[in-house]
Amino acid sequence: MFIEICRLFRMEMNSGSILGYFLQAVPITIIIGSIYSINRLVFLKHRSLHIVWFSEFMKLAFVCYMTGLCSLVILPTNFWLSFFDAFFFGWWKDVGSIFNFGEINLIPTIVMCLSGDYTLGSWVKDMIVGNIIMFIPLGFFLPFVFKNLNRRKSFMISLIVPFVVESLQLFVGRSFDIDDLICNFLGIIIGFIIANMIKKVVGVTSRQK
Repeated sequence: MFIEICRLFRMEMNSGSILGYFLQAVPITIIIGSIYSINRLVFLKHRSLHIVWFSEFMKLAFVCYMTGLCSLVILPTNFWLSFFDAFFFGWWKDVGSIFNFGEINLIPTIVMCLSGDYTLGSWVKDMIVGNIIMFIPLGFFLPFVFKNLNRRKSFMISLIVPFVVESLQLFVGRSFDIDDLICNFLGIIIGFIIANMIKKVVGVTSRQK
């Protein structure tokens, strides 16, 4: 029964869908989140610090999110699927090398579309879902997790993080893509703006009370 459930789980992981890629990152996210929670609670109890539950929840969510994000965008495609196959089914010979040099694309797709060398098709959907929406939570968590984070620092993070991600992808068989760089940057900025709008609304409401 357990093996059958694992096979069904694997089939969805290997579907190539957004849900499939998400499921690949769920187990490691739960593990890292659990380890963080235990260590954080021990630390707070040991220091006899007052626990602000909202703040701690945001930090935990941030850790889980970053774990999932790294699993999806930094590790090779289907890395965890290959690992699960090896662990549950003994398919260790199918686990490939982590380090492979990828490709570099420095020409934005919009430029190729304007020149007639490329059609948008489903590219817009892939970019919005895979590269903008995926990074919105990163920008959203920043003001809640890091104190005294001003706009300048947030802007620098929005530039540096996508560049680091794309650079690392280059060494795991994926690609350094200028489209991803731009969309990731936009996602972080959008998330940061949403978070600050919420904080302002909550702050105004609190003062009125």
